[in-house]
Amino acid sequence: MYNSTAYLNHSTAVATMLIRYSTSQVNGLKLPPGPTPSFFVGNMHDIPIAQEWNTFTKWTKQFGDIVYLRVLGTKMLLLGSYRVANELIVKRGAIYSDRPITSPMLEMETMLTIVFRRRLFEQHLRYSVVDRHQPIQIPPDNCTIGAIILDIVYGYRVTSERDPWVEVGEQSGRYFEKCAKPGAWAVDVLPFLRYVPTWFPFTEWKVFALESSAHRTYRVNDMFKMVQAAMKEGTANPSMVLRYLEENKNGADIPEEAIMDMASAAYGAGVQTMTKHRSIQRKAQEELDRVCPDRLPTFDDRKNLHYIEAIGMEVGRWHPGVPQGIAHRLEKDDSFEGKFLPKGSLIIPNIWGMCHDEETYRSPDVFDPDRFINAKGDGLDTSVLDPRQMIFGFGRRQCPGRPFAESQFFYTMALILKVFDVLPPLDTQGKEVIQPEVYRSGIVSLPMSFSCRIIPRSNDMAELIRRTEHE
Repeated sequence: MYNSTAYLNHSTAVATMLIRYSTSQVNGLKLPPGPTPSFFVGNMHDIPIAQEWNTFTKWTKQFGDIVYLRVLGTKMLLLGSYRVANELIVKRGAIYSDRPITSPMLEMETMLTIVFRRRLFEQHLRYSVVDRHQPIQIPPDNCTIGAIILDIVYGYRVTSERDPWVEVGEQSGRYFEKCAKPGAWAVDVLPFLRYVPTWFPFTEWKVFALESSAHRTYRVNDMFKMVQAAMKEGTANPSMVLRYLEENKNGADIPEEAIMDMASAAYGAGVQTMTKHRSIQRKAQEELDRVCPDRLPTFDDRKNLHYIEAIGMEVGRWHPGVPQGIAHRLEKDDSFEGKFLPKGSLIIPNIWGMCHDEETYRSPDVFDPDRFINAKGDGLDTSVLDPRQMIFGFGRRQCPGRPFAESQFFYTMALILKVFDVLPPLDTQGKEVIQPEVYRSGIVSLPMSFSCRIIPRSNDMAELIRRTEHE
C-alpha cells in the first residue's frame, strides 16, 4: 500500500543528505562538522533563542573548535577556542574582518565612514592617551557611566539623575542589541523581504527599522549640533567631537558624518558576583587598605592594586558582556587544519566558551581572581591568558574603547570595595538570601535585576566619604 507520509519523510531525508554532501567538499576538503541540518531551513531550529553560549559550548566539545551551521542560505562558522580565533581572525585578519551583510536597520553607514569612525575612536581612547579622561572618570557626584561618556564624547554635563540624554543613550543600546544579533530578523536570512510591502508576512522589521532610524537621526544630529553651537559661542567643554571639529577648522579633512557616527557609537555601544564571594571582597579590601590606608584610591594606584586588577579580569571571564562577540564575515574561501571554510560565512567567536575552556583556565566554573596572580603574590601571572584579549573582540574589529573600559572598571571597583561592603539581601527573618545568577540573552548579556545591600565598611569609611564630598 502506498504510504505518502513515509515517502515524504524518505524524500526529505535523501534531499537533506544530498544538500549536505554537495556542499561539504571542495578540492577534497570537507566542511567542519556540526549538527545535522534540516531540509531547507538548515540548523534554524537547533540554535536556541536563550543562553546560546551554553549550546555553542556543548557543540564545541562535541564537534571541535570549528562548528559549521547553516540557516536557510546563511553559512556560519562557530569558533570555540582562543587558539583558532587568534589564528583566523587575528593572523588572517585581512579576510576575516569584513562586516556581515546586516539588516536594513544597520545599513546606514558607508565603508568610508566606518574606517574614519574607528580611526577617530583609536586616536582618542588608545592606551597612550586614555589618562587624559581621568578627571572626568572621577566625577564629584558619582554619576553614571553614561554620564561620563556623554562628557568625554560631547562635553555635555549631566545635571540630573534621569537626564533625557542619558535615557536617549540607553534606548540606543536597546535598539542596537535588537539590530546586531545575526538572524534576529527574518530579513537576515531571507533578503528578498526588504523589497516586499509592509502587509506581507515577516515584515515587522520595517516598522522597527523606521523607528530606530528616526531615533538614531535625533541622537546623532542633535547632540552634534549642540557641540557646534557651543563651539561658535565659545562655551563648548573639551570633548572628542570638539577636538575633531577644531582640527577641521585648522585644515583637517575629517568627514562630519564620520565624527557624528563615532560619537553616537561611543555612547550607544561585578557587583552581583561580589555578594557571593565575601572572602574575595576581604582580600581586595586588605590590598586597598595597604596601598591607600587613609584615602580613596586613584588611577595612579592601579600599578600597585594587582588583586583589584585580577578581579576585573575574572569578572570579564566569568560572564563576558558580549558572549558571542560581534560577528565577522569571511571575504573569500579559506581552509584551516584540513577543513574548508566557505566564502561569505558569518564568523561567530563563542567568547563565553573560550573563557570557560578547561584547557585554558583551571576550574573555569569557579570564580577565582587568584588564577591571575603570580606565585609570589606580588603581580599578575603573565603565563595565564588575559581574558580581555577575548572579551573585547578580535583582530581589526576589536573594541577601540577597551583602554577606557578597563580603567573605568578598575576605578569603580576599587572605589566601591574601599569604602563599602557589598552584601546579599535579607529575608523577612533577617537571613541572607543568595540569589541565582541569571543573565539576559542576546548580543549583549547583562545580569537580570537583583537585590543587594551596599553599606559603609566602618564609621571611618563613612567619614571618609563625607570628607571627600566636601573637598
